[in-house]
Amino acid sequence: MDGLTIFKETEEYKIYKTNIDGLLIFERPLFKDNRGFYQEFARVPALEDVIGRKINIQQWALSYNNPGVLRGLHAEPQDKVITPMTGHVFIAVADIREDSDTFGKYQSFDVNIEDAYTPRRTFFLSNGLANSFMTLGSDPVEYFYAVTEVYKTSEGKRAIRWNDPDINIKWPQPPKIISDADANVHPFLRDVFPDKFK
Repeated sequence: MDGLTIFKETEEYKIYKTNIDGLLIFERPLFKDNRGFYQEFARVPALEDVIGRKINIQQWALSYNNPGVLRGLHAEPQDKVITPMTGHVFIAVADIREDSDTFGKYQSFDVNIEDAYTPRRTFFLSNGLANSFMTLGSDPVEYFYAVTEVYKTSEGKRAIRWNDPDINIKWPQPPKIISDADANVHPFLRDVFPDKFK
């Protein structure tokens, strides 16, 4: 994964910084034996120590995605802790925080869980970062979320069009399956923040 530097490392885990402030990646070892394997994804105290504030997880959810699905760009008003569990997925995280130095920038990751024993990486997205992903290959992708706010409705959810020309994400292929809202309804970045483009 390009653009990563180790932010903190212990015997138990590595935490990587990315090119976007508030976007972190946790890497913890996978322990396997003849029973199977065990892997922790992240610990809240370690996360709080790194970001310098409290995280109060309120909801856990699993998103199951068929091959060729694109979801995003979604920036619900919450912090997200995300772990791709299965399959091959292209993840793009865009910064749509108006006061951020990296406003309008994105960072992408190609994550391929080749088999059950592939160690998973966990992504932390601060409130205001927009999450999107596309499933690649012929297998479905399970995408596990822990978030700091309970999901209510899609009303008021900040979202940006997946193919926004200003963000200009280099998707690996055209989407085969995408919701009408993601494809046609969500606004472009300059429609939401016109003052940033004067």
